[in-house]
Amino acid sequence: MWTLIAKDLRVLRSSILTYALMAAAMILFFSRMEMGSAFIATWSIILPYVFSGRICYQEEVDGGLGLLRSLPVSPGAIVASKFAGGLLLTIGGWFIGIAAGGLAHWLGWFAPQGGSSFQFISLAFPLAMVLVLEGLFFLAFFTWDYRRASYVMLLPLLGLLPLAFPSFFRPVIRWVVDRISVDSWYYLMGLLLTSLICYLAFGLLATWVFTRKDIG
Repeated sequence: MWTLIAKDLRVLRSSILTYALMAAAMILFFSRMEMGSAFIATWSIILPYVFSGRICYQEEVDGGLGLLRSLPVSPGAIVASKFAGGLLLTIGGWFIGIAAGGLAHWLGWFAPQGGSSFQFISLAFPLAMVLVLEGLFFLAFFTWDYRRASYVMLLPLLGLLPLAFPSFFRPVIRWVVDRISVDSWYYLMGLLLTSLICYLAFGLLATWVFTRKDIG
Protein backbone atom coordinates (compact mmCIF):
# COMPACT_ATOMS: atom_id res chain seq x y z
CA MET A 1 0.00 0.00 0.00
CA TRP A 2 2.78 2.43 0.88
CA THR A 3 4.38 1.76 -2.50
CA LEU A 4 1.16 2.85 -4.22
CA ILE A 5 0.96 5.98 -2.07
CA ALA A 6 4.56 6.85 -2.90
CA LYS A 7 3.79 6.32 -6.60
CA ASP A 8 0.90 8.80 -6.50
CA LEU A 9 2.92 11.40 -4.64
CA ARG A 10 5.88 10.96 -6.98
CA VAL A 11 3.72 11.45 -10.07
CA LEU A 12 2.12 14.60 -8.66
CA ARG A 13 5.12 16.08 -6.87
CA SER A 14 5.43 19.07 -9.22
CA SER A 15 1.69 19.79 -9.11
CA ILE A 16 1.59 19.45 -5.33
CA LEU A 17 4.47 21.90 -4.94
CA THR A 18 2.84 24.37 -7.33
CA TYR A 19 -0.55 24.25 -5.60
CA ALA A 20 1.05 24.47 -2.15
CA LEU A 21 3.08 27.57 -3.06
CA MET A 22 0.08 29.15 -4.76
CA ALA A 23 -2.17 28.53 -1.75
CA ALA A 24 0.42 29.90 0.69
CA ALA A 25 0.88 33.00 -1.47
CA MET A 26 -2.89 33.56 -1.73
CA ILE A 27 -3.34 33.17 2.02
CA LEU A 28 -0.54 35.63 2.78
CA PHE A 29 -1.88 38.12 0.25
CA PHE A 30 -5.54 38.03 1.27
CA SER A 31 -4.80 37.79 4.99
CA ARG A 32 -4.33 41.55 4.99
CA MET A 33 -8.00 41.96 4.15
CA GLU A 34 -10.76 42.19 6.73
CA MET A 35 -12.01 38.68 5.92
CA GLY A 36 -8.56 37.09 6.00
CA SER A 37 -9.74 34.14 8.09
CA ALA A 38 -12.32 33.29 5.42
CA PHE A 39 -9.60 33.02 2.79
CA ILE A 40 -7.45 30.84 5.04
CA ALA A 41 -10.40 28.53 5.68
CA THR A 42 -11.33 28.47 1.97
CA TRP A 43 -7.85 27.55 0.79
CA SER A 44 -7.53 24.89 3.44
CA ILE A 45 -10.50 23.25 1.65
CA ILE A 46 -9.46 23.90 -1.95
CA LEU A 47 -5.90 22.66 -1.62
CA PRO A 48 -6.64 19.07 -0.43
CA TYR A 49 -9.60 18.89 -2.80
CA VAL A 50 -7.38 19.67 -5.77
CA PHE A 51 -4.74 17.19 -4.63
CA SER A 52 -7.25 14.33 -4.31
CA GLY A 53 -8.84 15.17 -7.64
CA ARG A 54 -5.48 15.16 -9.37
CA ILE A 55 -4.63 11.73 -7.97
CA CYS A 56 -7.78 10.19 -9.41
CA TYR A 57 -7.62 12.14 -12.67
CA GLN A 58 -4.09 10.90 -13.36
CA GLU A 59 -5.17 7.36 -12.56
CA GLU A 60 -8.07 7.67 -15.01
CA VAL A 61 -5.92 9.08 -17.82
CA ASP A 62 -3.21 6.45 -17.45
CA GLY A 63 -5.66 3.58 -17.03
CA GLY A 64 -3.99 2.86 -13.74
CA LEU A 65 -6.84 1.02 -12.04
CA GLY A 66 -6.99 -1.61 -14.75
CA LEU A 67 -3.22 -2.06 -14.61
CA LEU A 68 -3.22 -2.35 -10.83
CA ARG A 69 -5.99 -4.95 -10.94
CA SER A 70 -3.86 -7.04 -13.31
CA LEU A 71 -1.01 -7.05 -10.80
CA PRO A 72 -0.83 -9.18 -7.64
CA VAL A 73 -2.30 -6.33 -5.59
CA SER A 74 -5.53 -6.75 -3.68
CA PRO A 75 -8.42 -4.37 -4.44
CA GLY A 76 -8.47 -3.44 -0.77
CA ALA A 77 -4.84 -2.27 -0.94
CA ILE A 78 -5.60 -0.16 -4.02
CA VAL A 79 -8.54 1.55 -2.34
CA ALA A 80 -6.68 1.94 0.95
CA SER A 81 -3.75 3.61 -0.83
CA LYS A 82 -6.02 6.27 -2.33
CA PHE A 83 -7.84 6.94 0.93
CA ALA A 84 -4.60 7.00 2.95
CA GLY A 85 -2.93 9.24 0.37
CA GLY A 86 -5.92 11.57 0.36
CA LEU A 87 -5.83 11.76 4.14
CA LEU A 88 -2.12 12.61 4.11
CA LEU A 89 -2.68 15.32 1.51
CA THR A 90 -5.66 16.70 3.42
CA ILE A 91 -3.72 16.98 6.65
CA GLY A 92 -0.76 18.43 4.75
CA GLY A 93 -2.95 21.06 3.08
CA TRP A 94 -4.52 21.88 6.44
CA PHE A 95 -1.09 22.45 7.97
CA ILE A 96 -0.10 24.64 5.03
CA GLY A 97 -3.13 26.80 5.84
CA ILE A 98 -2.15 26.91 9.51
CA ALA A 99 1.49 27.71 8.70
CA ALA A 100 0.62 30.46 6.21
CA GLY A 101 -1.96 31.92 8.59
CA GLY A 102 0.53 31.79 11.46
CA LEU A 103 3.14 33.58 9.35
CA ALA A 104 0.61 36.24 8.39
CA HIS A 105 -0.30 36.65 12.06
CA TRP A 106 3.39 36.94 13.01
CA LEU A 107 3.87 39.61 10.34
CA GLY A 108 0.93 41.52 11.77
CA TRP A 109 -1.20 41.08 8.68
CA PHE A 110 -3.77 38.79 10.22
CA ALA A 111 -5.32 39.02 13.67
CA PRO A 112 -8.51 36.96 14.12
CA GLN A 113 -11.02 38.72 16.33
CA GLY A 114 -11.63 35.63 18.41
CA GLY A 115 -7.96 34.85 18.95
CA SER A 116 -6.51 31.38 18.52
CA SER A 117 -9.83 29.69 19.35
CA PHE A 118 -11.53 31.44 16.45
CA GLN A 119 -8.68 30.44 14.14
CA PHE A 120 -9.06 26.81 15.23
CA ILE A 121 -12.82 26.97 14.59
CA SER A 122 -12.34 28.51 11.13
CA LEU A 123 -9.95 25.71 10.18
CA ALA A 124 -11.63 22.78 11.93
CA PHE A 125 -14.91 23.19 10.03
CA PRO A 126 -13.24 23.05 6.58
CA LEU A 127 -11.18 20.03 7.63
CA ALA A 128 -14.27 18.15 8.78
CA MET A 129 -16.17 19.05 5.63
CA VAL A 130 -13.37 18.12 3.24
CA LEU A 131 -12.89 14.72 4.90
CA VAL A 132 -16.52 13.84 4.23
CA LEU A 133 -16.48 15.20 0.68
CA GLU A 134 -13.20 13.48 -0.18
CA GLY A 135 -14.48 10.18 1.15
CA LEU A 136 -17.60 10.56 -0.99
CA PHE A 137 -15.45 11.55 -3.97
CA PHE A 138 -13.24 8.45 -3.68
CA LEU A 139 -16.31 6.25 -3.24
CA ALA A 140 -17.84 7.64 -6.45
CA PHE A 141 -14.51 7.23 -8.24
CA PHE A 142 -14.16 3.56 -7.36
CA THR A 143 -17.85 2.93 -8.03
CA TRP A 144 -18.04 4.65 -11.44
CA ASP A 145 -15.26 6.83 -12.85
CA TYR A 146 -13.55 10.19 -12.45
CA ARG A 147 -16.12 12.09 -14.52
CA ARG A 148 -19.00 11.15 -12.27
CA ALA A 149 -16.90 11.50 -9.14
CA SER A 150 -16.00 15.06 -10.16
CA TYR A 151 -19.64 16.06 -9.59
CA VAL A 152 -18.98 15.64 -5.88
CA MET A 153 -16.62 18.59 -6.12
CA LEU A 154 -19.60 20.81 -6.87
CA LEU A 155 -21.17 20.08 -3.49
CA PRO A 156 -19.33 22.96 -1.72
CA LEU A 157 -21.46 25.28 -3.84
CA LEU A 158 -24.29 24.38 -1.46
CA GLY A 159 -22.53 26.77 0.91
CA LEU A 160 -23.98 29.57 -1.20
CA LEU A 161 -27.51 28.66 -0.12
CA PRO A 162 -27.37 30.92 2.98
CA LEU A 163 -26.70 33.84 0.63
CA ALA A 164 -29.68 32.92 -1.54
CA PHE A 165 -32.06 32.30 1.40
CA PRO A 166 -30.73 34.44 4.26
CA SER A 167 -34.01 34.64 6.18
CA PHE A 168 -34.14 30.85 6.52
CA PHE A 169 -30.48 30.12 7.26
CA ARG A 170 -29.59 33.11 9.46
CA PRO A 171 -31.34 31.77 12.60
CA VAL A 172 -29.79 28.34 12.08
CA ILE A 173 -26.29 29.77 11.64
CA ARG A 174 -26.72 32.03 14.68
CA TRP A 175 -27.81 29.08 16.83
CA VAL A 176 -24.83 26.97 15.67
CA VAL A 177 -22.35 29.79 16.33
CA ASP A 178 -23.81 30.45 19.78
CA ARG A 179 -23.63 26.79 20.73
CA ILE A 180 -20.07 26.44 19.48
CA SER A 181 -18.93 29.54 21.35
CA VAL A 182 -19.97 27.91 24.63
CA ASP A 183 -17.98 24.67 24.36
CA SER A 184 -16.22 24.95 21.02
CA TRP A 185 -13.61 22.31 21.74
CA TYR A 186 -16.17 19.63 22.58
CA TYR A 187 -18.27 20.34 19.51
CA LEU A 188 -15.36 20.66 17.10
CA MET A 189 -13.51 17.58 18.30
CA GLY A 190 -16.76 15.64 18.04
CA LEU A 191 -17.27 17.02 14.54
CA LEU A 192 -13.74 16.07 13.47
CA LEU A 193 -14.11 12.58 14.94
CA THR A 194 -17.44 12.10 13.17
CA SER A 195 -16.00 13.23 9.85
CA LEU A 196 -13.05 10.84 10.24
CA ILE A 197 -15.45 7.97 10.97
CA CYS A 198 -17.42 8.87 7.83
CA TYR A 199 -14.18 8.92 5.84
CA LEU A 200 -13.25 5.44 7.04
CA ALA A 201 -16.79 4.18 6.39
CA PHE A 202 -16.62 5.47 2.81
CA GLY A 203 -13.30 3.66 2.46
CA LEU A 204 -14.78 0.35 3.59
CA LEU A 205 -17.75 0.78 1.26
CA ALA A 206 -15.44 1.68 -1.65
CA THR A 207 -13.40 -1.46 -0.97
CA TRP A 208 -16.54 -3.60 -1.04
CA VAL A 209 -17.71 -2.03 -4.32
CA PHE A 210 -14.32 -2.09 -6.05
CA THR A 211 -13.70 -5.73 -5.12
CA ARG A 212 -16.87 -6.70 -6.99
CA LYS A 213 -16.31 -4.32 -9.91
CA ASP A 214 -15.29 -5.74 -13.28
CA ILE A 215 -12.60 -3.57 -14.90
CA GLY A 216 -11.96 -4.32 -18.52
